[in-house]
Amino acid sequence: MVEVNNVSKNFGKQQVLYDITFSLAKGEIVALLGANGAGKTTTMNIIAGILHADNGNVVIDGLTIEGNPAEYKSKIGYLPENNPLYEDMYVREYLEYVAGIYGKKDRKNCVSEIIECVDLTNQYKKKIGTLSHGNKQRVGLAQALIHDPEILILDEPSTGLDPMQQSKINNLVQELGKTKAVLFSSHRLDDVSLIATRYLILREGRLLMDSPAGDVDSIKEHFFQFNENNS
Repeated sequence: MVEVNNVSKNFGKQQVLYDITFSLAKGEIVALLGANGAGKTTTMNIIAGILHADNGNVVIDGLTIEGNPAEYKSKIGYLPENNPLYEDMYVREYLEYVAGIYGKKDRKNCVSEIIECVDLTNQYKKKIGTLSHGNKQRVGLAQALIHDPEILILDEPSTGLDPMQQSKINNLVQELGKTKAVLFSSHRLDDVSLIATRYLILREGRLLMDSPAGDVDSIKEHFFQFNENNS
């Protein structure tokens, strides 16, 4: 269980998050929606332990980043929006390197399993820099999953993907969401409408809505309202 409790964040004199509170549980795929600049990435970076909140906190299974940073971070797999990769490395080489960072003892078998999981079986002998954008996203997802985290955080994973690539990523996320807690951000409702079990809508750093996926009319109303107000 992830609990985000009254989290606020400032960058200098600019406040970017205002008392954000929500929870995330195993078996949920929670879509974090908002226009660019709404605070989605900042929220995710705080949950992942990359940024510290100025007020409030995040608790994962009773742990805080301040109390036990190593164990806290071990529960999270994070695919950032810019998906930083070592493009001169081969796919398998890179994933074995990441597995080593996490202290995986049987790196070769671990990497073989994750390559199959994210469908990189025809790509793992290639250099990362030669891959399509969609396959680079799969490598990024593989590095986030290599240590079998309980929580998966995906920041705009569909950006730049064609419809076929997006469909494949969505299918994979949907399968992973059966056994993990997934937080999936986007500024597009159609990116997440087929897989989300719950929606959070952020606008200018404030949480406007926390609703199950079944409340379609209300979700669309709030979504199109923030788009109109930010157009």
